[in-house]
Amino acid sequence: MTESVFLKKKEVREAINFIRQVTDFRPRLALILGSGLGNFGDRINAISTVSSSEIPYYPVSSVQGHAGKLIFGYLQTDTFHSMPLLVFQGRVHFYEIGSIERVVFPIVFSHQLGIKKLIITNAAGGINSCFHAGDLMLIQDILNLAGIQLPTTPNDSVLPNQKYSNYFDTEMKHKVLQCASQIKIPLQQGTYCCLRGPSYETPAEIQMLKRIGVDAVGMSTVPEIFLARSLGMKTVGISLISNLAAGISSVKLSHADVTETGTKVTGRFSELIEQLVLSLN
Repeated sequence: MTESVFLKKKEVREAINFIRQVTDFRPRLALILGSGLGNFGDRINAISTVSSSEIPYYPVSSVQGHAGKLIFGYLQTDTFHSMPLLVFQGRVHFYEIGSIERVVFPIVFSHQLGIKKLIITNAAGGINSCFHAGDLMLIQDILNLAGIQLPTTPNDSVLPNQKYSNYFDTEMKHKVLQCASQIKIPLQQGTYCCLRGPSYETPAEIQMLKRIGVDAVGMSTVPEIFLARSLGMKTVGISLISNLAAGISSVKLSHADVTETGTKVTGRFSELIEQLVLSLN
């Protein structure tokens, strides 16, 4: 992480102190819900729900489809009970606030709460020719083309400009594949690329990304994954292919289409995430 984040430890501490006054709930697994995917929060047996605008120094999203709520609670069925959860309904993007420290604040916040595992989701444009709008993709690798210096921790053993060989936890990825197979949900796999946004990519940019091996593209996720890995958190990522990218599809892109696709596939997405959360201990 950049030094400036650690100069603001006081901000994280105040945010944590605020939450401790609201609830003594101790989550062990965090789940970040991307654009159009926030409805999964309705499945949580909530112990406490807090608006991000109430938390000192916590970043507030201005994008449709990001409710800006933190839900503390459990997933519960007739036979299973999940580990304690913190569900983030939405996130902030770099293009909204121009601060990487604000973007990754929820990750630092989660780590300080003692959370060791992270499921991160997003809505992404599909580049792989085999993908269709509404597909779910397990993220196998990430690519940062956002022109943003990604955060690392001061205690990080990785040298400057050196990358990890694997940002995702092998066991959690296996769980995703296993859960998808059990409930018979088709699951794509591929590389996710983060661009700065907020405008969608041009057809020429999409063709460039396709040629270098990108399967899906969006404007989030990579900074959070990068920092979570640096902090020692076990992480897995899932993309909703909300639309086919420019040049792959002839349809004009809009954020409304992203949220609409999220609504259409919310049942399938929720079923997979529910199975995954319940399978993790």
